[in-house]
Amino acid sequence: MPHVLVRQRFEEFDRWKKGFESLAAARAEAGCRSTAVFRNRQDPHEVVVLFEFENIEGAVQHSSSDALRAAWQEAGVTDPGTKDVLDAVPVDV
Repeated sequence: MPHVLVRQRFEEFDRWKKGFESLAAARAEAGCRSTAVFRNRQDPHEVVVLFEFENIEGAVQHSSSDALRAAWQEAGVTDPGTKDVLDAVPVDV
């Protein structure tokens, strides 16, 4: 399953979080199976989000949607940041 790692900046966290949460149904429709959100302790205007998608097509569909762009604007995103597509690698722990 592909994962997408996003690093993004915004004006105000609560506003960003509201916008992020408003996209839950759109993410699910695109096949997003899980999300993990991390706020940068040293820079409270930055988050790192890890998404797990069922397939790469869903990840591309969501990340290029007009709904996502509109939500970013509403959420006060100042820098859409970086996006990396990752594949999990099995390891022995």
